[in-house]
Formats: sequence, structure tokens, C-alpha cells
Amino acid sequence: MDSIAVIVVLYLAGIVLIVAEVFVPSHGLLTIASLTCFGVAIWQTFAYTTTGGAIALIGCIMLVPTVLLLGIKNVHRLPMAKWIAPPNPQATGNAIPSDHGNCTAYIGKTGTTITALRPVGMCEFDGQRVPSVAESGILDSGQRVVGIDVKLNNLVVRPAKTT
Repeated sequence: MDSIAVIVVLYLAGIVLIVAEVFVPSHGLLTIASLTCFGVAIWQTFAYTTTGGAIALIGCIMLVPTVLLLGIKNVHRLPMAKWIAPPNPQATGNAIPSDHGNCTAYIGKTGTTITALRPVGMCEFDGQRVPSVAESGILDSGQRVVGIDVKLNNLVVRPAKTT
């Protein structure tokens, strides 16, 4: 096989491997193999002709990221996409909605942390366990807190001022 045929085969192998990376989850091994094929092909192209090598280098610099980017952005359209990344579950008609009213009742009230809030944990207000999140930092268990807001169905708390 003459050198031009070897160069063409290396470029074709690089293209096949980079396209296969989009379809086969290889954790980057096919990309490394593709870049190796492209690297050897570019090196051989530079040995054959400098102008052709420069054109091949620029083409590969544009081709590889473009194929990977387009592949990653469109992987959800592939038949195996449901196996790789299943869709989010949808709520059915009999699903129970979240109750923000339960947490809003504790805004302004004083309670005690049951677990450490790092920043999420449980607090007790009026004998009820309430999922809570610390406004800032970490709060130890057994600490007195005051409810100040509700975010993402959690009561936001801050340490109570001691008098």
C-alpha cells in the first residue's frame, strides 16, 4: 500500500472512531484512538507535503470538536438515548402536590434542630418535624432556630437570638 492510501485509511479510521464515540459510551477511549489516528495521519501528510499537512491539521482541529459537540447535543435523539439517560418521570393525575402551607406556618416561630443542618436537615417546631435548610453555614443539632422563609419546599432557618 502506498503512503497516500495509508494516510487516507488513517483519516477514515479517525472519522469512524470519532463518530462511534457518539454512539458507544467508551469513556473517551474511542476519542483517544481517533485522535491517535488523526495525529499519525497528519504527521504522514506533513511528511508527504507541508501544505497538505497544514490543511489537514486545520481540518482536524475543526472536525473533532464539531462532531463531538453535535453528537453530545443530539444524543437524546438516538434510539438508545432512553437507555443511556431515561426521561424524567412525569407526575400522574393522582400525585399528591407539595404542601408549602405546612412550612409557611412556621415562619417567625422558634424551633430546635433535630439533626445537624449541613445545610439541610430536620427541625422541630411545635412538636412537628419540618424539613429545613440553614440560611448560611452549618447548624448543630439541638440548636434553637427561627423560620424565616420557604424555598423548594424546605423551611429556611437561622439561629435564634439568645437574650
